[in-house]
Amino acid sequence: MISTPVVLFVYNRVVHTRRTVESLLGNASSSNSDLIIFSDGPKSCDNSDDVQEVRDYISTIEGFKSVKIHSSEINKGLAESIIYGVTDVLTDYDSVIVLEDDMVVSPHFLSYMNDGLQKYQHEDRVISIHGYVYPTKEDLPQTFFLRGADCWGWATWRRGWDLFNTNGKVLYEELKRKKLLRVFNFNGAYQYSKLLLDQINGKNESWAVRWYASAFLLNKLTLYPGSSLVHNIGNDSSGTHCLTNNHFDTQLSTTPLEVENIVIKESIEGKKAIECYFRTQHYLFFRSLFSRMIKFCLNYFSSFAKHWLPPVIQQKLTRRKMNSFDGPFSSWEEAEKGSAGYNSDLILEKVLKATLSVKNGEAVYERDSVLFDDTHYSWPVLSGLMWTAARFDGRLSVLDFGGSLGSSYFQNRNFLSSLNDLQWSVIEQDHYVVAGQKFIQDDSLSFYSTIKECVTARKPNVVILSSVLQYLKDPYSILEEVCQINVDVILIDMTIVSNNYVDDVYIQNVPQSIYEASYPVRSLSRQELIKSIENFDYRMITDFDTLDFPQLVKLDSDFKGFIFSKTNNE
Repeated sequence: MISTPVVLFVYNRVVHTRRTVESLLGNASSSNSDLIIFSDGPKSCDNSDDVQEVRDYISTIEGFKSVKIHSSEINKGLAESIIYGVTDVLTDYDSVIVLEDDMVVSPHFLSYMNDGLQKYQHEDRVISIHGYVYPTKEDLPQTFFLRGADCWGWATWRRGWDLFNTNGKVLYEELKRKKLLRVFNFNGAYQYSKLLLDQINGKNESWAVRWYASAFLLNKLTLYPGSSLVHNIGNDSSGTHCLTNNHFDTQLSTTPLEVENIVIKESIEGKKAIECYFRTQHYLFFRSLFSRMIKFCLNYFSSFAKHWLPPVIQQKLTRRKMNSFDGPFSSWEEAEKGSAGYNSDLILEKVLKATLSVKNGEAVYERDSVLFDDTHYSWPVLSGLMWTAARFDGRLSVLDFGGSLGSSYFQNRNFLSSLNDLQWSVIEQDHYVVAGQKFIQDDSLSFYSTIKECVTARKPNVVILSSVLQYLKDPYSILEEVCQINVDVILIDMTIVSNNYVDDVYIQNVPQSIYEASYPVRSLSRQELIKSIENFDYRMITDFDTLDFPQLVKLDSDFKGFIFSKTNNE
């Protein structure tokens, strides 16, 4: 196989340059590859030593078929350097692989790039091969095409580079005339057009956006890998155009990527995945920015408000800080993509520690791993439990769906301990069940993984759904399963409910003082919630406000509770 020359652009970052070169040498075909280095000159005397340090290093590089160095006496800047360098190399070669000094590559990078260049060298529709792919949540095809071109570890042919138009103004006007700006911006998910306008107005020198626009306008395609072969280590504020962030960090592919026979057209699947990724990053950036602003304002306000605000208002201010929501989102899936998620093992560890403190009498009450000095009772729920027990001659068998490690059991045990027959069964995720059975379970409290398993063992006469329905992707299927076991009473507590006719989906951000997490949450339609239960011959006895929580003004919702009774058992 003929190896395409690798062109490397360096400036003043010797550590980054060394890592890039060492990663290239980790490719088996590096010894067959010519390495051509363009070293830009210093901007001023202040960084001349750093530039010289890089030049001292690159003069020692070995392991390639050949190493050729072009050192500029003046500072051209990245854009001019790349445009000049790629153009110069392509006067002698038919194709070129291009890297900058902060691109660490997979051991399979060169084979993928060379295979792609060889396979599509005569396909005019294909303008380039790309080695980096964004860290999307969706699985991508092994290789796929996108319209346009890209800039983090790429390759092209002389025929492709000849199509590069360096005039940003002409490119922008053509995109505008053809009404392609929205599509060019990944349907509004990323503002490439603004980047192009900034280049036109002298705010940046981006060659990459002009390369992308040139290819896009001509409806040319670039081949992408399904897993990244390039990792940009320059997003540490060390580069001229890079700020510190890890949004683009990827795991390098550890296995070879086969350049398969695929249809030469833009991948709908790939385009959608990257569009979703852009939207998520855009959202996370502004969420982080606004969260910091809000946190600063709250801290500043609280520092002096406590001296003159009435206690009840101070309490509501504190509670409001405990509930942070973003959205709404169009679907549960979209909210999932915008969520940071959570470390379930860390959360379980904190919940277990807090619950053991309550069980052993070292603390009074626990909720969401937070310990309290006094018990916060839900009096309507406790009334519903005692009402159920009274109807069954002192027998109470509770199915507590999503009940953590028994928070509600320990919350109410002082009142329930006098019952003739008390059984409390928690349905939870498997790792909670294992922890509960090992450390928490007692004669009354048991843990199960499924509703069916619990019903077989315990014969419940009441179900509790406390602060759980809003966190389920499909709460109505769980409600249907609960209703079908024909328990006498269904108690719902601490559930986000609105008067809308459809559910709304948000992202809930947990305060870092509890644990660092964010995840989807829904505001359930009151009408749909009630109807889904009454369809199974239940009657709503009462509803009530959950007084521990304020109204969720942003969501136009309340924390509500409900008590339902089976009509044929009344």
